[in-house]
Amino acid sequence: MALSIENIRGFNYQPSYAYTGADIWRRFDAAAFDRELGWGKKHFPKMNGVRLWLAWEVFVAGAPQQQEQFVANVDNAFGLAAKYGLAVIPNLFNRWHAGHPEWGGVYLDHFLPGCSWANGYFDRDWREYVSAMMGRFGRDPRVVCWDLCGEPFSYAPKHWTEYTDVAPHEQKWLEDVYAACKAGGAQAPLSVGFWGATKFLKPLQHISDVLNFHLYWFGDPAHKDGIRRELDACVALREQTGKPLLSSETCWGSLDNAKRVEIIEFQLGELNQRNVGWLIYALQHSYIADLHWPEYGRVTEPGTLHCVEPDGSIRPGHGIINRYL
Repeated sequence: MALSIENIRGFNYQPSYAYTGADIWRRFDAAAFDRELGWGKKHFPKMNGVRLWLAWEVFVAGAPQQQEQFVANVDNAFGLAAKYGLAVIPNLFNRWHAGHPEWGGVYLDHFLPGCSWANGYFDRDWREYVSAMMGRFGRDPRVVCWDLCGEPFSYAPKHWTEYTDVAPHEQKWLEDVYAACKAGGAQAPLSVGFWGATKFLKPLQHISDVLNFHLYWFGDPAHKDGIRRELDACVALREQTGKPLLSSETCWGSLDNAKRVEIIEFQLGELNQRNVGWLIYALQHSYIADLHWPEYGRVTEPGTLHCVEPDGSIRPGHGIINRYL
């Protein structure tokens, strides 16, 4: 029986060796993927899903043989996930730009018409990339769901509709990506990993076969009820639309292990109570932003969100995750 979206219990995975999204795939290390996904399965035996972040810029910058190698590396990564019984949620594009070091992805210059010379190239490039991904993986049974873009509209701290000069262009691009994936033969459901939950899920449910959201509790007890109300609103939208719910990122970070465990227990408990699929951000200690201790690089407000240490041991207290798997 195929894994249902709301039964997904797993992690985002950023490999330990990488500093950026492009770095993951330009220096693709299959041995690291194998070792670190294996550590994850060892520590969390019931985990059944993994969100893997792809990098469109690596594909489109390559000569034909380099593009073929990129696709082969993605195929290898999917195979290593399957080796450990993990359904794959590929993240095609990224719009999160808050960390040190910068991860990469898509910027305003790319989708705002006439914003810069980059715009004309991007309209061609993203279509070529999506066509290649759907042509190779659109009917791949290892893919349980596609995440078309992580955290679009990240420029709107209040409400995205207030940014009428920018938001319609980003929405149009997302709609085009959704249509291109469908036309390219995507068999698994499509989603967009929105921050802010119903703020985006309600108006953009037409490009969401799966209601996919990131709703982080930052650890303030006064905000718990607000998180609960927003989750209840997501459940109401599920009942209205008949679409499954997935939190493709959850569990905010901290440099304090005990505080991180408190966050994990609250978030996973509330998600499980409502039968929402989830993927913790993130599995492995990495040079990627927000996934390392201070001695490995600059750390900002989120502290660190990793669950497995550089040597493969489990982070103190994080075995509690197994109660929720």
